[in-house]
Amino acid sequence: MNPANLGISRRVVGFALILAITACTSQRLRPETISATRPLETLAPSSPANIDQQLAAEKPAEIAALSLWDRLRTRFAMDGCAYSEAVPREALRYTRSPEHFNASWQEAIPSLLLVLSEIERRDLPGEFALLPYVESQYRSLPAKGKGPAGIWQLMSRTAIDQGLHVSDAYDQRLDILASTDVALSLIERYDREFSDWRLASMAFNAGEFRVKRALRDVSTTSLDAQRLARLKLTATTHQHLLRLLALSCIVSEPERFGVDLPKETADDLLVEVTAPAAIDLRLAASLAGLGVTDVLRHNAAWSGQVNPRGPSVRLLLPRMATERLNLALTGFPEDMLGDWHTQHIAAAVPLTDLAATLGIAPDLLAMANRLDPHSQLQPGQLMLLPGAERPPNPALDREVHAIKPGDTLSRIARRYRVRLEDLLRWNEMTTRSILRPGSTLRIHAPSY
Repeated sequence: MNPANLGISRRVVGFALILAITACTSQRLRPETISATRPLETLAPSSPANIDQQLAAEKPAEIAALSLWDRLRTRFAMDGCAYSEAVPREALRYTRSPEHFNASWQEAIPSLLLVLSEIERRDLPGEFALLPYVESQYRSLPAKGKGPAGIWQLMSRTAIDQGLHVSDAYDQRLDILASTDVALSLIERYDREFSDWRLASMAFNAGEFRVKRALRDVSTTSLDAQRLARLKLTATTHQHLLRLLALSCIVSEPERFGVDLPKETADDLLVEVTAPAAIDLRLAASLAGLGVTDVLRHNAAWSGQVNPRGPSVRLLLPRMATERLNLALTGFPEDMLGDWHTQHIAAAVPLTDLAATLGIAPDLLAMANRLDPHSQLQPGQLMLLPGAERPPNPALDREVHAIKPGDTLSRIARRYRVRLEDLLRWNEMTTRSILRPGSTLRIHAPSY
C-alpha cells in the first residue's frame, strides 16, 4: 500500500470569508457576505444521531467461541515451561507486577487478535503470536534514527527488501497488517531453512546468516536445550527465545504466576475500511466517532501526517467505528474527503451561517464535527472546516504559543493555565509528540 502522489481536487475557501467569521469578536455574519459565496452543496449525509440509531438496531458482533488464549494454547508447538529451568525464571520477571502485565496485554488485544488470525491462516505455532510482545510489548514504536520500528521491530533495510514503504511521512513497519505479513513470511522462510521453530525465532532476532554460522559445526538432529544454549550467538538472542517460551509458559499456566489474562470483547475486533479517496484523518476520526489519537493508535503508519495522500487510505478501526464511518461516507462527496483543517471560532455564529459562508450544506459541516446542524457555535470552539491546512495565525486563533528551545508540553500548559489533555486535544498531539522550536501551538485558555 505505497501511497501514490496523486492529487485530489481541493475546495478553496475564501480567506476573507474565514476572517469574517473567526477574526471578528462581536459582529454577526451579514447577508451580503453569505450571498457572495458559491452555491451550497445540496448533498446532505445522515446525522450522527441517525447513524447511531442504525448501528444500535444491528445485531452486536460475536466473538469466537474459544477465547483468544485458548486459541493460542491449542497452537503451541514448543516446550514452554518444560523447556529449561531458565524459562520459568523469565516468566517470573515478566509477572513481577501482575497488574502491569495484564494491563499491557489488555492494550495489546486488538493487535493480538489480528496477528493470531494470520497465524491460524498460515498454520503456524501459536508462540509466534507472542513474539511482538517480546519485541515491543505490542506497541507500534516509531524508529529512532535508523533503528527498528513497529510491533515486530523490523529494521528498515529488511522492511524495504520485503516490499514495505519506509519514510518519515509513512512507515509501513507501523502498519500492523503489512508488518505482520512480512514478519510471518520471514519466520516461515527461516523454518524452511532450519526445520526448527526455535532456530526460526532466533533467526528473526539475529538474522539467518548469524544462525547459519553458529550451526556450521553443530548437528541439528540432536539440538536439545543445553546444546542450543551453547550456540555462539549473543546473550540477547538466547534471551529472546527464552522470553518467547516464558510468555507461552505464562499463557499455559496463568494461575501459576498469579495473573488473570484479560478477556477480549467485540470492541477489540478491528476491521479494515478503505475510504473511496484519500481522507483527512481528522475527518475520518470524527465521522467514525473517535479521537484522532484513537485512529492513530491502530494506524500508526500515518503518524507523520494527518492528511495522507494516495488514491485511497486503508484504516483499521473498531468494528462499530468502521460501520459508523462507512455509513457517514455514503453521504460525503469524494472530492471533499481529502482537505480539512481545524480552526477556532472567535465569535458566536450559527453553524448554518458558517456553512453558508463556506458554501457547503449545514448537514455536511455538522456531520464532520458531530454536531446538530442547528448548533450555535461559541467563541473559542474548535471546528473542522473544509480546505487546505494553514499555519496557526494569531489573528485567527485566540492565542498562539511559539515553541522555544527547552519548552515542554506540561510547562506550556501550566503557563497558560490549561489542562495538558486539553492542550494535546486542541493541537492533535500526544504526550510523545516532539516540540520543534519555531513551530506553534494553539492555546485556547479558559475564561477565568
